[in-house]
Amino acid sequence: MLTRSFCCFNGLSVEAEAKLWRRGCMSWRHLYRDARHVLSPAKCASVVDQLSLFEAALVARSADFFVGRLPVGHRLRVFPAFLRDAAFLDIETTGLSRQSVVTVIGILQNGEMQTFVRGHNLRDFIRVWQGMSVVLTFNGACFDLPFLMREFGLSCRPAHIDLQNEAKHLGLRGGLKEIESKLGYQRSDAESGNGEKAVELWETYEATGDEAYLQKLIAYNTCDVRSLELLARHVWKLSCQNYPAPHPAF
Repeated sequence: MLTRSFCCFNGLSVEAEAKLWRRGCMSWRHLYRDARHVLSPAKCASVVDQLSLFEAALVARSADFFVGRLPVGHRLRVFPAFLRDAAFLDIETTGLSRQSVVTVIGILQNGEMQTFVRGHNLRDFIRVWQGMSVVLTFNGACFDLPFLMREFGLSCRPAHIDLQNEAKHLGLRGGLKEIESKLGYQRSDAESGNGEKAVELWETYEATGDEAYLQKLIAYNTCDVRSLELLARHVWKLSCQNYPAPHPAF
């Protein structure tokens, strides 16, 4: 869908993109032929001039280039082009203060779920982090990423898409569980809970050493991560809904 999108070009809005689509300009390769029928001569020249840069960024697989240029609500259009190296991520911590630490990190990448646990394999997360082109979170700009940057002393990160912002722009407001309910997703008792429950499970696990509490925490975190993928698919479809032709597969 990325090469069929025009709202990432400087000077083109989502409305201008829809107008181009309606006039039969369906992808970047049609711009040379069709843009002049819709855009002013100056804007047409500007868009065509940008095209070589966009094509170079795609060849170089620079996800950050496109995430930074796509408007909020439409950033998931980087998929499926960058799906292979993207990762859905959610963390659990001991609290919300700056003294709190990361306890569990869940990552879904290429259909494979990986879990990193404090005191077990948390440091192995760095290897996976380095292989991401895009990281997707829910409210990660305020929570997950600051915690990870502080925990691991990171100074840079992959391109980031915060699904909370993307969903909100398209009319899906509230927390992750609230949005899940609106979309008809259901959790089992083992997967339900909230941030406070996650903190309690970790504290009980540390106090007792009972692996059952850790497994409950991991199940809760895993459900959050898989929910991110379901939400991303829904938001992606909403973003592409005005494209007047079949969409590529997510």
